[in-house]
Amino acid sequence: MRRLIVFALALLLFALTACSREQDPMERALEIRDRFQTSTQRFAAELVADYGDRVHHFTLRFDSAASTLEVLAPEIIAGVVIELSESGTVLHFEGAELNTGPLTEDGLSPLAALPIIVHQWKEGLITGAHHETFQGIRTVVLTTDISDRVRHMTWFNTETGAPIRAEILSDGFAVITIAFEGGPLFGLQS
Repeated sequence: MRRLIVFALALLLFALTACSREQDPMERALEIRDRFQTSTQRFAAELVADYGDRVHHFTLRFDSAASTLEVLAPEIIAGVVIELSESGTVLHFEGAELNTGPLTEDGLSPLAALPIIVHQWKEGLITGAHHETFQGIRTVVLTTDISDRVRHMTWFNTETGAPIRAEILSDGFAVITIAFEGGPLFGLQS
């Protein structure tokens, strides 16, 4: 009888510890991917583009349903709307030209960063996933390779699946850093 009680207690203890374990990060990353594949993305984000010798700050609004990216800041180019399509991009704004140049040898520009990251969330080959606490929030970090030299990482809130932060790295150097609306860094990067 005593052995039966010890066995039952051990089984109960095992079940309780199994329930408290954190979900496998790759499993959670795949769940987040499934959500993004079946939903429309609309969000604002603050983007910092680091060219090494100069840094540009942008606040952008992305809408995957309308296939648009709108510049909210800096003020001098606020209101520029970029229509995104498979064949390229079209800028709309009283004759203003938005040309910051490529950040990487692969030709990545700051305005291409958000659409590329959303594409990576939906279809990029996941090369890594791990849990990390970021600014007091438990996250799952999703990593994909955009090319041989360019890697992407996004920190998603583990509970909600919402993006908090993203980086695009070229040869290990963060050339793009993004803070998403609703995250702890939004409003602090500019």
